[in-house]
Amino acid sequence: MATTTLSAKYQIVIPKAVRVKLGLRRGMKVRIYPVDEDRAMIVSESSDIVSELRGLGKEVWQKLGGADKYIKRERASWGDR
Repeated sequence: MATTTLSAKYQIVIPKAVRVKLGLRRGMKVRIYPVDEDRAMIVSESSDIVSELRGLGKEVWQKLGGADKYIKRERASWGDR
């Protein structure tokens, strides 16, 4: 675990071990989320939001038998109406 100090301007230096582990480089943006009254979470911000969201929800499509199968089934149901 790394420790840092809050400056008079409310700034912190992220320790090297944490920067290396998160792959942070100078000029990158990070998000800081409060977890509870004593903890916060630092998350590196992706420069490409599309790649960050890639694969999101894929388990839903797998449960439905795959996207292609689901779409074909839905389209087939349109003729029943």
